[in-house]
Parts: sequence; C-alpha cells; structure tokens
Amino acid sequence: MQPIDLCILLLKAENEDEVDRLLSSHGYGLENESVWQPLGGMENNFSTVGNQQTEPTGALVEKIINAIDAMLMAESFRRDIDPEGPRAPKSMTEAVELFFNVREGRLENLLPKQQTELAERIAVVAVGEKLTPCYLIVDQGEGQTPNKFPDTLLSLNKSNKMRIPFVQGKFNCGGTGVLQFCGKRNMQLIISKRNPACRVRTDDNSGEEWGFTIVRRLRPSEGRKNSTYVYLAPGGNVLRFKAEGVAVLPDRRSNIAPRPYIEKLPYGTCIKLYNFQWKAKSIATTEARYELERFLHSPCLPFRLTETRDYKAHYFSTTICGVWSSVASSPDDPERTKVEAGFPAFGELNLRGIGKLPYRIGVFKEEMDSRRIPHGVFFTINGQVHGSLPADFVTRHLKFDYLSDHLLVSVDCTQMEDTVREDFFLASRDRVRRNEVYDEVVSGLKDDLREHEGLRELNAQRRRKQIEKAMSDDKETANVFNELLKSDPTLAALFSLGDRLITSIGPGPSEPFIGRQFPTFFRITKEPNGGLVKRCPINRTCRVVFETDAVNNYFERVDSRGDITTDPPSIIEHSHLWNGEFTAKFAVPWDLQPGQQAKVKVRVTDVNRESGAGPFVSEFTIIAEPESNDPPPNGGEKSRQTKRPQSNAKTSAPRLAIPEVREENRPAEPYSAMRVVHNDSSGYDFFLNIDNAFLITELTRAKDDDRPLVKFWFKYGLALCALGMLQEAKRINQAKNDAEGPQNDDSAADGDDLKAVSSYCNGIARVIVPVIRALYRGPQFGLA
Repeated sequence: MQPIDLCILLLKAENEDEVDRLLSSHGYGLENESVWQPLGGMENNFSTVGNQQTEPTGALVEKIINAIDAMLMAESFRRDIDPEGPRAPKSMTEAVELFFNVREGRLENLLPKQQTELAERIAVVAVGEKLTPCYLIVDQGEGQTPNKFPDTLLSLNKSNKMRIPFVQGKFNCGGTGVLQFCGKRNMQLIISKRNPACRVRTDDNSGEEWGFTIVRRLRPSEGRKNSTYVYLAPGGNVLRFKAEGVAVLPDRRSNIAPRPYIEKLPYGTCIKLYNFQWKAKSIATTEARYELERFLHSPCLPFRLTETRDYKAHYFSTTICGVWSSVASSPDDPERTKVEAGFPAFGELNLRGIGKLPYRIGVFKEEMDSRRIPHGVFFTINGQVHGSLPADFVTRHLKFDYLSDHLLVSVDCTQMEDTVREDFFLASRDRVRRNEVYDEVVSGLKDDLREHEGLRELNAQRRRKQIEKAMSDDKETANVFNELLKSDPTLAALFSLGDRLITSIGPGPSEPFIGRQFPTFFRITKEPNGGLVKRCPINRTCRVVFETDAVNNYFERVDSRGDITTDPPSIIEHSHLWNGEFTAKFAVPWDLQPGQQAKVKVRVTDVNRESGAGPFVSEFTIIAEPESNDPPPNGGEKSRQTKRPQSNAKTSAPRLAIPEVREENRPAEPYSAMRVVHNDSSGYDFFLNIDNAFLITELTRAKDDDRPLVKFWFKYGLALCALGMLQEAKRINQAKNDAEGPQNDDSAADGDDLKAVSSYCNGIARVIVPVIRALYRGPQFGLA
C-alpha cells in the first residue's frame, strides 16, 4: 500500500481501535518498536506531556492557538518579513492588523460576514460517532515539511517560537496536552505540507511533500517504569507522499449535516484527535462552542466550528470570535443583547513592577442559562484564558451572590511585565501561581470590583426582584422572637451581628444612563474653590472621582476611543468609568518624599476633541505623607464615602435584627432546604425551599391545625441553626486573624462559607422537625 492510501485510511478511521488494526496490518504495530520514535527525542517524555492542561477544553484550545500561530507565521513569510527580525510585528494584535487588515487587531471591528470569511482558514470539525467523537483541527498556515516534523510538530521543549513576538505558543509542549484526553491509547494523527509562500531550508528536499504520522502512548513494560509517547517513523523518517491536496475538510452544505473529508486542503496542517474525551457531547455548534468560549474570550483570529455527525439542527457551522465579540454582536438591538444595560464595562489596574492589566466586565441577563455562559474571574493573554480565580470568589469576597452565575470578568495580562508573567502563570497555561504578584493583583481586583457602582446596583436590583418574588407574610414572627429572646440569652447572642442581619428589599430600578459618544465635559467632581488637595502615604493610593457624560466604553471601545494621560505619567493604579463617574486611584509619584507635593495634571482627549476644542484638563495637588503600616480601607483612601442603596422597605423587627426567611419553589432540588446568600448591605438573605422533601413529609403527617406550626419550626429552626454556624465560622476566622494576621489568600474563608452553611442546613432538615416536636412535648422526657 502506498503511503497516501494509508494516510487516507487513518484520516477516515473514526476510533482508535480501527487505527490500531490498520497499523498492525501494515507492520506498524507497537510490537515493531523499530518503526516508533520517542516524541521530542526524549524517551522519558511522559512527565512533560502529562504536566499540561488539567481539562480537555484547555488542551484543545492549545491546538487552536497553534493554528492561529501558523496563520500569522505564514503571512509573515508571505510578506518577506523575518518573524524574528526588526520588521516583525511586536504583538499578536499588531500582526493581525498588519497581516489581515483588522483595525487595532480586534475582531469586533469586522462585520459578521468579514469575520466568517477570515475564519474559513482555520477549522475545527466534529466527526465520527456521537458518543465517542473525533475532532479535526485544520489550518491553512505555514505547514511543515516531512523532514522538519521532528523539530516542529513532534518536538518538545525547543525554542522554536521563543524569539517571535507575535505568536502565543512559546513553551513548545502545550499542544501535547490533548494526548491524555484521546481515548485509551492517546492517539492523534498529524498531516502537514509546507505552505509554498513560506521559506524552506536549502538542504530540505521535502518541501513539496506531505508528511504524516501517528502519535500514541506506549505503556510501561519490561525495563520501562513509565509510559512514553512515540510517533510513527519507519527508518527514522515520517511517512510522506506527493499530492496536490488532501481531502480533510467537510463540504459547505448548510441545510443538512455536511459530509466530512470532501474538500481538499492544499497545504497547512491537519490534526485528528481520536475518541476525544470531552464533556461537550451534543451538537458541536452549541455545547462545544460554549466550552471553547470559556477559554477563548477574544482570540486574535476567528475559526469555523463544523458538525458532520448525524444531528438535526438549523445550522451546522458557526464562526467563533470569542465570548466578548458575541456579546458585542448586537449593540443596536437591545432585545438580542446578551448582557445587561451599560455592560460590557471596563477598568484597569496599572501596578508598579507588574504592568497594565485592563479588564472587561460583563453581566449576562438573568434569563441566560448559566451553564452555557462563562462566568467568574479569568486571566487572559491575547484573549486565551491562562488561569482563573476560585469559583466562589464572586460570592465569598465580592459578596455579589445575586450575580455569581452571570458575572464575567476578563483580566488582560498581555502587557504584564515578561518576568512577572513567567512567575505568575504556570507552564501549563491554565493555572496561576499564588505568589506576591497574585496577592497584589487579587487585592486590587477585589477592591475595584467590590466598589463598582454598576455591579453594586445590579446586585441590589436582582436581590430586590428575587425577594419580592419570594415575599411571605411573617407578621407574627417578630412577637414570637421577642418573647423567645427575652427568656433565653443564649439564643439572643446569635443576633449579636446587629444590623448585619437586617434585610431590606433594596433600591428600585434607577433611571438609565445615556452617555455621549464624545463627551462635552470631564472634570473633578465637586472640586473645591481652591482646588483639590489629596494627602496620601507614599505606599498607598488616593481616590479621585471625575464626572463626565461619556459612554461607559469611552476608553475601551474599538472605534474612536478616548485617551487619558497624566503628568507625572503612569500614576493611575486603578480606574473604571461607569454611568458618568470615572473613578481613579492615584499613586504618589515615585520621586516624591514625605512632606513634598506635586501638581497632577489629567488630560483626556479623543479624535473629536483634537480637531475641535482641545483636551479636557483637570488638576489637583497630591501631598506625600510617610508610609502607613495600617491596612487601608478597601485598598486606599477615599475622597468620599461609597454610596449605598437606600432601603425602600421596612424590616420585620429592626431592634432585634431577626432574619427574614423568604419562601421559594425549587421542586427540582427536593433535598435542598435553606439557601443563605449575601445581601447588598453586608448581611444575609435566607430562602426556604418549600418543596423540600422532609418538609412535605412532615406537613403530610401533621394535622391541619398543626401544619402552620410545623412549617414555623422548620423555617426558623433552620434559620437559627444557620445563624449559629455563621457566628462560629466568624469566631474561628477572627481567632485565626488574631493569631496569624489578616489572610490575603482568597482560598481562605471570610468567615461565612455560605455554600457550606446551606449544605449543612440540608442535613439538619432531615431531623429538625422531629427534634423540635420531641422537645416541644417536654414533660414526657421529664422536662419542666
């Protein structure tokens, strides 16, 4: 059999067992070790390959990133630009703008049709069986010659891209992360041909040939303690053949599922992952898309995702430009917009010794299924997620419980200092290292997001909506608790949190802010007659608020964005613009000594101002003070108190601060009893699931006249237990802080792990009513 015929058979094989039979029938079985070479030229390569991504989506994304790199490299060669030379673009966004004429390198600047046209050069194709699918990753990029396979596609730990500034994959091993998710044998097929526009070494005579190989896992055996990854290379060379193209792409029909392996790839690379173990089990254009967008918030180039398996759907191919492009796809159609009004919003951290970290905030609409949208706080480089904060960061640290399943924050670390970035991200590129930089970045984010006016207001509005929906009549509750607490000081101690436990409905909807594309003013808010003077310790920041009529995305939009500069330069460490307020935290200029002062000039301009009245200029004075060792409130001095939403509802019993327990229906969660969440006033909200199986059982057994009492026992018995657990958690946390100092690690509890408390309440729900009933009938136990 000719190599081309074997290549086609391997390409069309849809499971690893079939691949194994094909290889064995042609004398290429694992028993013939002479035809297999160790991946990367390293027999002990298992630890390198195995120390990559921890989940399949992140591993698959690495393959897509490699395809994007290949496209950028091909365009560089086509323009006769040395990728490592002085003419090479200095970043991926610069390369995308230069090579593909995408303004500012941002895909949002392209029309949907243009995005799709550009995406046709990179394809991710689902093939094979529904339950055990295979995936093809195909690009029309630079490709590789068969002779160069060992040094490129099959290499490990080489510096192939180390000196190329406009590509992402510089670790030369991330693409192997998929192997451990490829069935039981960890197989992948690689097919590639060099792009004719790309240079080939003069001593390489394989420039017009296709090369192909199979990478697989060789399990431990005699004399080998660990597995090793090998690739097919009879006689030390990958198999090769000549052909005008290889039919790896599907046809482009849209009314039914396209047929795979129809259209020819003239050059470039095709990777096939056999039996890829991915939780995206349904049609690729929905579930697989959601999975990919979790890791690709704003990729530098788009790609096409195509489903060829036997599914029924309205469409079988879709263009993926990242979640932020998807959010911004319908700005003029509010009904189709996926995020709440005013979002996406933007902010920036500019930390000394770390670099600029712009971040983007989105709050998806409540009706969107949280399982199909990325939510949480993520760190990205060139739009690819490289790490994230713990899943409970939004609830435990920001206290935005009512936004937790719909809040997305992307922190762009592309401009982070190189050495800092190396220490911050692990080589697997899906986790961050918890070091001093981590603490500083997380602390800055925590302060900025917790104080963000838009997030606070929206969390309060959603709380109000949920509580109104769950409002119950508890007019007698206050009187019962009054008598109970008068007679039992132990129970009264549960309410020592005072006002923290007072629950209120919160503010009603506010008037929508309508900003201007080009603002007519930008000035310090309520500036004193003699000018604003800020005193600030040299190791702290001071907060200054500006008022403006600019739209929220004024400084970050893709078209005609505003620009802000300061003199002295780069002293704004934190900033965000929201509904007419630009909040900035200024650091003391580095050369200012305690007692000295400096004039700070803030200049804001845009294309409209430059051609007209000139920039907006604001000035204030900053006076340096000695270092402060006291922890600053919320990350720095404030020029004013943060406005808190005013309550428009009365509490049940403010002098006792008793919990208001709301009722809700959750029939799909019969063993969930009580849900405890943070409210918008540093307190708690309690929600009772009246569909709880144990409550229903007790109500069914009780007499009609006793049912209100049984429900009261269940509801407030659980609420008191929850309060007791919260108080104990806070006592433990306070004792820990007294002994070790305040904990900056965000894995440490703030003293109120509400998910744990809610879970414990589920267990108590099994016995709370029988126990109270038995105690209620005290005399039979000899009680007075």
